[in-house]
Amino acid sequence: MMQTDFKAIVQSEYGAPEKVLKIAKRQLKSDKLGAQEALLKVITRPIHVGDVHIVEALPQGGPVAPIPEGTLRTPGFEGVGTIVRLGTGTNAAKRFFEGQRVAFFPANGSWAEYVIVNQNSLLALPNEIPDQIAAQMLINTITASFLIRTGHNSIKPPITPPVYILQNAAASGVGRLLTQIAFDRGVRPIRLVRSLQSAEKLNFALPAAPVISTSDINWKKQVRNALEGHTLEVAFDALGGKAIDDLAEVVDEGATIINFGSLESNTGTNIFSLASNNVALRSIHLGSWFRLSESEKQKDFELALNLAKNHPALFEVAHEFSFDDFQKAVRHVFTPGKAGIVLLKSPK
Repeated sequence: MMQTDFKAIVQSEYGAPEKVLKIAKRQLKSDKLGAQEALLKVITRPIHVGDVHIVEALPQGGPVAPIPEGTLRTPGFEGVGTIVRLGTGTNAAKRFFEGQRVAFFPANGSWAEYVIVNQNSLLALPNEIPDQIAAQMLINTITASFLIRTGHNSIKPPITPPVYILQNAAASGVGRLLTQIAFDRGVRPIRLVRSLQSAEKLNFALPAAPVISTSDINWKKQVRNALEGHTLEVAFDALGGKAIDDLAEVVDEGATIINFGSLESNTGTNIFSLASNNVALRSIHLGSWFRLSESEKQKDFELALNLAKNHPALFEVAHEFSFDDFQKAVRHVFTPGKAGIVLLKSPK
C-alpha cells in the first residue's frame, strides 16, 4: 500500500474563490483504488470559467452537489498526468501501463497533486502532444462536438448543402474548435466577436470564414450578406441575455438557437424576441454528454486527439501559474481580452 501526503486545493463551502478556496494537505491511500480505476500524478490542469462557476455555486455551473459537513471538495475535472498505479481490472492492464502519460476527463478533483480516475476517462497521449495542450484538449472539444451534433439534429431533413451556422463568442476556446469541426465537416461558419481587434486576430489565426464584429452598427446586415442568399437555420450562443435576442433577429424562420453558456452580467432573454420568427431555443449542458454510450464518448476523445495533432494552435494558453499561485490563476481567468486557457502546474 502506498501512503503519502499531497497538496490539494479545497473548499468546505461554496462562495467567492478568494474566500472559500485554500491549499490543504490530504492523505493518499492507494489501497482504495477500484478495479477499473487509475491513480494519477497530475502534471497540469486548466482552470475553466465553468470550474469557477461551480466553486461559487452559480446557476451557470449546473446542479450543485452539497458538500457534506466535515468534508472537503476539490474542484477540477480535466488535466494531464502520469499513471502511478492501475486497478486490478484486466481491461485497464490491456490499454494502459504505469508511468504512461494520459489526458483525463472526467475526474473529481483535478486541482490536486493526485487524482483517482476511472479508466474510461483516460486517453493515452503520443509524445508529440505537449502537456499544455493535453491538459485542456478534452472538455472544450467534447463541448464543441456536442454542439455540432445538436446543431445537425436541429435542421429539418433533407439537409441540402451548403449549410451555414452562426456562432457568437467565436474567439473562445470552444468557439475556435467549433469552427474547425464545422470546416472539417463541410459546414460554413459565420463568426461573431465583440470587437474589431478580436475580429482581426481571429481572422489571422483561423481564416477562411467570415468574422464580424458586433461593435459594428450594421453587423446583422453583414451576416445576411455573408449568407449569399442561403438560409440560416442554426446559431450557437455562449453569451446569453440580449445576445440571444440579437441572434433571433438574424436567423431564418423556424431556426434553432443553441445556448451553451452565459456572461456574469446576463440579465435574461426576452422570450418574445423568439416568437415572431418561430425560433426555437435549446440549451445544452456538458452533463448530457455523460449519458452517451462509451463508444460515442471514445469518438469524441479520438476527435480531440486528431485536433490536437493537426491543429495545435487551436489550444492556446493564456498563462501558466504555479500551484501555490492558484488565486492569481483564478483571477486571470476573468481578465478582459484574455486569449486562451489558464493552466495550473503541479509542484515540481
